[in-house]
Amino acid sequence: MASVSFGGLATGLDSNTLISQLMYLERAPERILESKKSTISSQIDVYTQVTNLLNSFKTLAAGMNTATGFMGKTTSVGDSTVATATSSSIASPGSFNLTVNSLAKNERQVVDQGYASADALNFKTGTFTISGVATPITIAEGQNSLQGIASAINASGANVTASIINDGSANPYRLVITGKDTNNYTLDFSGLTGDPASGTAYATPTITKSGPAYQAGAAASFSVNGIAITKTSNIVTDVIPGVTLTLLKEGGATTTVTVGNDTSGVTKKINDFVGAYNAAMAQINKQSDYNATTKKGGVLSGDSTLRNVKTQLQNVLTTPVAGITGKYSTLADIGITTDRSNGTLTVDATKLADALGSNFNDVVELFTKNGGVSNLETEKYGVAEQFRKAIDRFTHAYEGPSSTANGIISSRVRGLNDTIKSIDDQIDAMEVRMERKEEALKKQFTAMETLVSSLTTQGNSLISYLYGS
Repeated sequence: MASVSFGGLATGLDSNTLISQLMYLERAPERILESKKSTISSQIDVYTQVTNLLNSFKTLAAGMNTATGFMGKTTSVGDSTVATATSSSIASPGSFNLTVNSLAKNERQVVDQGYASADALNFKTGTFTISGVATPITIAEGQNSLQGIASAINASGANVTASIINDGSANPYRLVITGKDTNNYTLDFSGLTGDPASGTAYATPTITKSGPAYQAGAAASFSVNGIAITKTSNIVTDVIPGVTLTLLKEGGATTTVTVGNDTSGVTKKINDFVGAYNAAMAQINKQSDYNATTKKGGVLSGDSTLRNVKTQLQNVLTTPVAGITGKYSTLADIGITTDRSNGTLTVDATKLADALGSNFNDVVELFTKNGGVSNLETEKYGVAEQFRKAIDRFTHAYEGPSSTANGIISSRVRGLNDTIKSIDDQIDAMEVRMERKEEALKKQFTAMETLVSSLTTQGNSLISYLYGS
């Protein structure tokens, strides 16, 4: 139970206030530690902000470190009713003449007779065959309906699908069999010979491969730049490298397909890349600089870790990419230069546009050299991969004291967190001593009050005795 004290009743002193003031002085070391802890927490917060900005930049760099991720192609089709087209990064710029003679078609077969119900047991039992399926398909009693036959076909593994349509006539339900490719298939129902015992006259499905309901399977026939081609699909991926054609219109329809370099898309990626770099560098500058005039510095002013990060980032900018075969080996070659006052980047839009317009593939190589290749010296990679690797050295998560993968910022933050924990332990230990000290002071003041009260009582009794007599 906490002790109860009534300060100053005997002495007139405000002992509670005196104890509070004395304990405030005693806790001065705690306040120093709390201030230090607050400073360290602010440093951790700044490191977190810098890490987030660096990782955003790293994400952009990782999306630009291979030719596939970095460069794009533009594709246009003269008549989009004839075909559509898309291109990947491997497509070469050029123009192609396309003529579509006939589209690829799947075979469609429809049973000759319609029925009033899709579920009525109208058919004989037994087996039937589909070309391409070695095992005959069995139709047992109770399965001998349109729906039963369709289900058996779909479960057979045949390269066709079966469905039921309703044509709106008096006997509207008909079985439709559609090929999954451009081949033609034969369904032989002659093995359906069994009549269930009900005495009803049962039918055998028949299919006539003619008339408007029938469509024969056929390959697409078209030409590119006068070269005749047939394909089993209207989606063609292997004629023009890197280009996917979707054929839409037949009958000798013609159009042109034009592939070009996506310079505007690449320009945006480069500008986004520069913007993300500058955002990270601006925060590094803000938190690490010291203003001699105002005598104020950032939270991490003079911090060696942040200074190391800045130095390594700037080293990437000035180190030429090794093994370049094109014209450009540094960012400055394409108009991206460093502001010496603060380390941020500036883009010369005209110079960049000229480089992309005249030497597009060389710009791509500058960013993507050896992208996707492992275990090379850092300088043999393109600019994007060099930055990605550098930032990973900064921000990689702390894995343990023996790991060589720990990021330098992550390691620094881990050390700061350990320091905070040590401070907390010191404060906890101090607070135990402070509680004991405060309790001792309370007891001392209480003893003094008791003594003064006792002396006062004795004095009053003596005075009363002397004067009373």
